[in-house]
Amino acid sequence: MRSLSLICLFFGLVWAQTTPSGEEDSTASDIAFSPFIVTDGKYALGTFAKVNWYQAQATCASYGYTLVSITTESDQRAVRNFLYTRGNAQLPLLDAPLWTSGTDLANENTWIWFSNGRSFTYRNFQNGLSYYPSSNKNCIAVYAITGAWVNEDCSEQRYFVCEKRCLFED
Repeated sequence: MRSLSLICLFFGLVWAQTTPSGEEDSTASDIAFSPFIVTDGKYALGTFAKVNWYQAQATCASYGYTLVSITTESDQRAVRNFLYTRGNAQLPLLDAPLWTSGTDLANENTWIWFSNGRSFTYRNFQNGLSYYPSSNKNCIAVYAITGAWVNEDCSEQRYFVCEKRCLFED
């Protein structure tokens, strides 16, 4: 009799844990998914897939981030430090430049940070060049190792760096 009670209890628990058809399992929907393997709370490195600049921005936004803006030399050091320390295991993947939010899509050779709309006041272009006449290189990517910026075609497939979005209160 005792073993029959235990069997009934076991099957009762199993039955109670199943989800009726048509209803979503709340435990599965409560699990947070993030495509970013490398993050420090402020920055996140997107190395799960190479994407174009627009897809990188959309992916960052989907998870509460935006493509990184490097507005000062201090920002430059912070991003480089993040990439070197946190992304160290990913460095073999990072031999090509990574997308940032820098762009001149609105006005040729007038560079802004798309994530905050600010014009460039600090620049770190490779070889000091920020303009390639008659080119489609309208988006900025940064080299993880050197920190140098390069103009790239926005449709190129690259890994990317996101930063946590600022939330403004009214």
